Amino acid sequence: MAFARLHGVDSLATASHTYKTALGAARILNRFGGYAGWCDATFDLPRTDSPGPGDLALIESADAFGAALGLCIQPGEFAIKTESGMTIAPATILKGWTCPSSLR
Repeated sequence: MAFARLHGVDSLATASHTYKTALGAARILNRFGGYAGWCDATFDLPRTDSPGPGDLALIESADAFGAALGLCIQPGEFAIKTESGMTIAPATILKGWTCPSSLR
């Protein structure tokens, strides 16, 4: 949602998989070889090793998957969805996808 508001493009528009439980989500991710594989297959964005403002990143997380998607606010700082809304926090990057300048 934040990415779509920022860039006018929904990076999850092509995601057709649905789930109701964490196990269901895990099964979907497993089909793609993990969270990063699912992201590569779902997002039509080039990879980057150093996400900048507006870019997407798979970051380390304490949840069951060990990772979460974040929207880069500035290098090393990400907007992350939480159960109660959203937070901005520093995070370790696992993988990143850059938003082409034509969308910025």
